[in-house]
Amino acid sequence: MVNPWLNISHSDYENHMFEVGQSQVLNSLVKYCLDKYYPENFALLGCSTGNGLEHVIPEITKRVYAIDINPVYLNKTKEKFDRKIGNLILINADIQNDELAIEKVDLFFIGLVLEYVEPEKVLNKIIQTINDKGVLFIAIQKSKQTSFVSKTKYKSLEKLTDISSEVDESKIDRFIKSKNMELVERKEIELTQYKSFITLEYRIEEK
Repeated sequence: MVNPWLNISHSDYENHMFEVGQSQVLNSLVKYCLDKYYPENFALLGCSTGNGLEHVIPEITKRVYAIDINPVYLNKTKEKFDRKIGNLILINADIQNDELAIEKVDLFFIGLVLEYVEPEKVLNKIIQTINDKGVLFIAIQKSKQTSFVSKTKYKSLEKLTDISSEVDESKIDRFIKSKNMELVERKEIELTQYKSFITLEYRIEEK
């Protein structure tokens, strides 16, 4: 089966996310992480067309890995940011099934990706790429009495319903902690009365 993400145009995705207010929040979260941690090496999983990468300061962040399953999204990311970010490395990968061959990073940002994969399988790959003082930042969606994929006029997004599911926060928290990482901050950001984002920040435990 072809992954539905490969059949959603970048314009449909961008407009849908903006309409439901999620792209704005994800953008602010990327900025928050970059401003807080000043990573020299940064990975953005599910980068789409590069939402948030305008906040990268090339003098501080020397290498950026932009990772996505959709090559068209990556091409748009390249068009927008290749000149601004000196070392922008585009990785076209299905994180569920492909290996993640990247150098160690200081900050790995996962925004609304775990909902479409087997979380523990993917997290196991990602944690191996984080350096000894690195940070793992995760944003997951929490829905209350509503469908996971919000209804908008962009019907192509409805294809994602069959491959999406709520992430069990307690389950991934236990798994990440079993990999010698500690939770340093948790927040809940209310989007509507029916949906919110949960953000989780982890660091490698000091020995």
